Amino acid sequence: MTLSDTPASPGISIDALLDAHRLNGLAANPTGGAVALVQTVQQAPAAEAEETDETAGRDDAAGDPAAGDYLTALYSVDEAPVRLTSPLASVGAASVDDDGNVWFIAKRANTADDAAEDASLWKLPARGEAIQMATRPGGFSSVAVRGATVLATGPIVPGAEDEKTHAELYGKRKAHKITGILHDSFPIRRWDTDLGPDRDGLLIADLGDIADDGTLSFRHGPVPAGRITGVELAADGRRAILDVRHLEAKTTDVTDIWLVDIASGETSVLLRSAHPTDYTAEALSPDNRFVVVSEESAWTPESNLQMRPLLVELATGTTRRLWPEGDQWYSITWLDDTTLLATSDYRGRGAVWIGGLDDAEPRLLAGGDDQPYHYSNLVTTPEGVLAIRSSVAEAPHLVSIDTATGDVTVRTNPADDLKPAGRLEEVTTTAADGTEIRAWLALPATASGTATTASGTGGAPYPLAVFVHGGPWGSWNSWTYRWNPWPFVEAGYAVLMPDPAISTGYGQAFIDRGQQELGGAPFDDVMALTDATIARDDIDETRQALAGGSYGGYLANWVAGHTRDRFRCIVTHASLWDVTTMGATTDNGSWGLAMAAQAENYSPHSYVRDIEVPVLVIHGDKDYRVPIGQGQQLWFDLLTFSKTPLDANGQTQHRFLYYPNENHWILGRGNARQWYREFIAFLDQHVTGACAPDRRLP
Repeated sequence: MTLSDTPASPGISIDALLDAHRLNGLAANPTGGAVALVQTVQQAPAAEAEETDETAGRDDAAGDPAAGDYLTALYSVDEAPVRLTSPLASVGAASVDDDGNVWFIAKRANTADDAAEDASLWKLPARGEAIQMATRPGGFSSVAVRGATVLATGPIVPGAEDEKTHAELYGKRKAHKITGILHDSFPIRRWDTDLGPDRDGLLIADLGDIADDGTLSFRHGPVPAGRITGVELAADGRRAILDVRHLEAKTTDVTDIWLVDIASGETSVLLRSAHPTDYTAEALSPDNRFVVVSEESAWTPESNLQMRPLLVELATGTTRRLWPEGDQWYSITWLDDTTLLATSDYRGRGAVWIGGLDDAEPRLLAGGDDQPYHYSNLVTTPEGVLAIRSSVAEAPHLVSIDTATGDVTVRTNPADDLKPAGRLEEVTTTAADGTEIRAWLALPATASGTATTASGTGGAPYPLAVFVHGGPWGSWNSWTYRWNPWPFVEAGYAVLMPDPAISTGYGQAFIDRGQQELGGAPFDDVMALTDATIARDDIDETRQALAGGSYGGYLANWVAGHTRDRFRCIVTHASLWDVTTMGATTDNGSWGLAMAAQAENYSPHSYVRDIEVPVLVIHGDKDYRVPIGQGQQLWFDLLTFSKTPLDANGQTQHRFLYYPNENHWILGRGNARQWYREFIAFLDQHVTGACAPDRRLP
């Protein structure tokens, strides 16, 4: 489907971007079919009316989209995709069984009913309406259905031996309004979630044990000490692979890989981690002989982050490297018992790979150089392989891939097609150490200087906004609804998206050249690519700004203290400011020593007295990865020590956009709209000299 009310323009409007239906994932079964997970704007409740024939199937059935946040719906993936779930419910996870029934976890949106806070388990038959299969206090977190087994995860209260005692203990804690959590381990929180006192456990049911009322009863499965962070259910439903994360020593947690027999409850360790080595299970082979595991060498003062695929034989526990000569970080799935498919980042794009168990490295199947697309979510269905494809200039859409020829066919998109009319070009240059480096550059559609943007800005040369990606292990290689360049192009800016040292998709050596100097080679690369860009005739070298989030925010802070007034302003989101304290306050305890080793040379806070330009600080209070204390200290230091001139009224030119209820990412629709508006207004004020923004809502 396409947004019919979106006119051709240099970029895309903020509202068109935020209101678009987003293809976020696929759930599939090699014999049962596939469904798409599509994020839509949650409608503000116009009334608590039941769905009627007139409103059924419409995403506006519940009210005004401008007032809502987002929910996830299931859609079919046929030639005419239809929504399969209610606009009043949000889907958290889905699984397709061998017969094509879709099992999903969902909770009702737009309701004050306490019971609706807990996600329920539903089954959507191949024909017919969805059936509620189970509810439980605390709800469900994940579900997988294979063979005759339904394997779910969900929070279980400490001391609960079964679902009955879990419900009793859960109810008592809630009734007494107990919120305190006594910890004896690390971490105590993760991203935006407070950990404990419940922990996700295994919930097992047999398809043959459906009660007279049509519901399932779950028994508790065995769980080793720790937190379940991943589950892979075998094709026959008889065994499962668990990722179990636990504290190894002091503040360092690691993940072990466990094998669980569903019927007997017997468990055994397949791989036991020892820092700096860590593991994550990727996929079980269809014949249940092997599991692919990603082996991670953590970032430490002595080593750089590295990912390698392993092949583990379940019967013997024998482990060996898979594709030992491959030089990418692969996300792997199985095509058949002896053939694997994988996706990876690839030089600012993406690639799809295919290989056998004994190949030295996989061969390129689709993507790669000379095309702009990135691929993800490979799944095998009865009709073949499906994937999600996007580019920096094209929103995610559904494609099929011929595994014999590599031909890619665009399928009908169950979400909205967004493809701005602007230009996307590539900028390349050579780094100081001789490495070839590159970036994407988004611009208005015409190079002649006659284009007019939504803000009324006319033509080239364009002011430049430089966006530094986060991670730092990442790449500007696909569409994003956060940090999307096209609303900025719509506002009259060219947007440069560099992939500096530590970016993924360029081989391990590219990561190694910057990992131990966070403000060294990555900073030099960003500046070199910016220099190459402002040498163009269509870029105004006198009007530049730089922005970044997370690690990109770190580098924005670093740039602010090292480039005087080169950039007219800086925007820093969820950013590392004081490296001496970041390692001890983040939820990732393994970063402490790695950051401490670089703090003396590469902490931006040491250079606050060299900051001369206005800075917009953005931070969410629920950010546990880069805690709010980093943003608070940055704000304090800017107001106290920076030498940015005061404005004509004697007031600071710095600004702090603070979100009390957002985390590392700004996810609410209204907050995201404000984020783009304030960001662009800050650029307009300081880069192009436009009037101060009108901050009235909406």
